[in-house]
Amino acid sequence: MSTFSPLRHGGFDLAETPLGNGRDFTQDDVFTSLGEGFQRPPLLTSHASYATNASAPMVTSMFSLLSHPASSTQSPAATPGSQSPAGRSPGSRSSIPLTNPNTNKDLRAEVIEGIEEIIDELNQVDDQIAGYALEHIHSNEIILTHTSSATVQRFLLKAASKRKFTVIHAESFPNNHEATHATVTGSLNSSTEDEMSTELFQKPLTAAGVTVILIPDAAVFALMSRVNKVILGTHVVLANGGLVAAAGAKTIAKAARVHRTPVVVVTGVYKLSPIYPFDFDALIEYGDASKVFGYQDGDLVDKVDVENPLFDYVPAELVDLYITNLGGHAPSYLYRIVSDHYRAEDTNLAKMQ
Repeated sequence: MSTFSPLRHGGFDLAETPLGNGRDFTQDDVFTSLGEGFQRPPLLTSHASYATNASAPMVTSMFSLLSHPASSTQSPAATPGSQSPAGRSPGSRSSIPLTNPNTNKDLRAEVIEGIEEIIDELNQVDDQIAGYALEHIHSNEIILTHTSSATVQRFLLKAASKRKFTVIHAESFPNNHEATHATVTGSLNSSTEDEMSTELFQKPLTAAGVTVILIPDAAVFALMSRVNKVILGTHVVLANGGLVAAAGAKTIAKAARVHRTPVVVVTGVYKLSPIYPFDFDALIEYGDASKVFGYQDGDLVDKVDVENPLFDYVPAELVDLYITNLGGHAPSYLYRIVSDHYRAEDTNLAKMQ
């Protein structure tokens, strides 16, 4: 008899059976003679005993991992030894789950929901900032602004619905003057027309009853004495209250400080950065120098070094107020907003290495 015979696992031998009268017998006769309470052991098959159940997690590729969430529980039939030949299953093994209970979350749905929330915030941030325009712009004021910031333009248009004022617009030569001219005149080229709202940008400030004066950057200091308020857009706001804006913003902020003119920066909370700057020069990017000095003047190009900075760093002491989609804040209060939107481990990436 084979060592792995089901009869061996049943705990008896053929010699001990009462059917030893010399006649031929079958295995059915053996089980019949053992009584009604004896049951045939289940068949040992590779699919029933040691293979996992069909309800177990399916092994998929990494690209489709999020679309196949794993099950946190396992049926008793899938545990090892539950259908062994002897019908016994070790309790220590059957009680151990084979899957992580935290892997049944639909991560794909959570990621998509988070992305949709960010898109909704970006679409509404300019309207939320513009809601504070009537509190900061008053009638008959002279406002100086810079570059073709969409947030600044919507802020001014919102105030123009109830107020009559004058806007002095610096042209931001040489990197942003073409877009500034298009914003002031209301004429846009085909490359930016699809990205900007027709209702907002094809109607200039002059159509809303606002007097707009376009000036070169060199005339900012001369006209600052007539200005009541400076409104600037920004590229990024740092945790110390400073900001990185288009080139020329620092010159305007310094001129405003000399004439005691308040400087207001409009920006969304998503532009806040948890970085505290220590090397200010590392924040400045440089563009094509040929926009400042043409390469066709070969004699002078060999004798001078020409730089064309795209951005300026404006320190916090030159800014009086930040207007975000959460309201108005002093530069010294921005650290609290940063701490509310960034975790401690997000602000120091060196600890994660």
